[in-house]
Amino acid sequence: MIKTKKKILFVNDEMHMGGVARVLNNLIAALPKDRYEIDLLVLHSNGMLLKEVPEDITLIEGTSFFHAVDETLKDILKRKDLLHLFYKLRLIFYMKTGLIKKKIQKERKKILSKQYDIEVAAKEGFCTIFTAYGNSKKKINWVLTDYSVCNYSSNHMPLVRHALQHIDLNIADSKEALIAYQTVFRVQNGTVIHNLMDVQRVLQSIHETVSIQFDQDKINLINVARFHPQKSIDRLLYACKYIQDKGIQYHLYLIGGGTLEEELRQLCKTLQIEENVSFLGYQSKAYAYVSKCDLFVLTSLYEGFATVVNESLISTTPVLMTDVSGASEQILNKTHGWIVANQQDAINQGLFKACQSKSKLIEMKEKLKDYHYPNQKILEQFIDVFS
Repeated sequence: MIKTKKKILFVNDEMHMGGVARVLNNLIAALPKDRYEIDLLVLHSNGMLLKEVPEDITLIEGTSFFHAVDETLKDILKRKDLLHLFYKLRLIFYMKTGLIKKKIQKERKKILSKQYDIEVAAKEGFCTIFTAYGNSKKKINWVLTDYSVCNYSSNHMPLVRHALQHIDLNIADSKEALIAYQTVFRVQNGTVIHNLMDVQRVLQSIHETVSIQFDQDKINLINVARFHPQKSIDRLLYACKYIQDKGIQYHLYLIGGGTLEEELRQLCKTLQIEENVSFLGYQSKAYAYVSKCDLFVLTSLYEGFATVVNESLISTTPVLMTDVSGASEQILNKTHGWIVANQQDAINQGLFKACQSKSKLIEMKEKLKDYHYPNQKILEQFIDVFS
């Protein structure tokens, strides 16, 4: 007897380089295709990670109504894009008037032709609203950030709270992220499942050759991130200035890009650290670089569960990270690295302490060869939820 596959729809607003799109691709690639028929709806179909959506997944594009859903009004005005300004103002009008519920139901009929057993809002916020007012049998909201620090729905709280009444389960990627979400939105139907990693991809990547020669006489630091205010790369640069003034011989490699890149380059010049900082742009084999460095440094203002931390540990590179949501669930012992208070002085002092002994970092890297991330257990948790 052939068992009928469950139909699952994942909904995301965009697929730009970043944690949400990455963990989404990891999950839909790992779910067993003999049990699930998976569709991915990208409301505004753009972003570098669209090309990494698995080939056996049906990709659906949203209508033009959603083309400004992933952009801020400030960014649209800055680039003087009149078409997207119209899209954004129209969307805001529907959100503020409460007409968005009926509009979503109308737009869904244009792009969705199936009845889904499960629908997952892959990013909390507008995707939550979109999923809540659909007709899927089971509705899940995926929470991937710390709402006690940054509430992306602050301008539409009544709308989101009403939408959450139609959500069957909220999955958060860390304990702190779940507590924060439940507190802000006064919901109780939640559980914690850590993010799934593409462990094999990371392990394969670390053996790739890289285009630079690392100076073995220096402490080689690295960060992989979007250049976005959340990631607070400027604090990392200030910390590098601090250890440089303390006589530490180091080099920092930055993998990624974004709107703040020119500002960060200028800050390097102002701090007179530009000779010790390399901007490498986006790298498809980023963990080949990570594995060859001595320390990964994450200075984010907030996170949900920073997958880049565990990917660094899989790459055998210890991590210094700010005390953001998920940190205590990731840095579990002294072999993994350090957690420092989420402020500049603590980052400065923590980086200085970590960089005082390269031999200690090499020892930590050696011990991390035994590091294991419980990917199979996490996948089973998702399968249980989707059962």
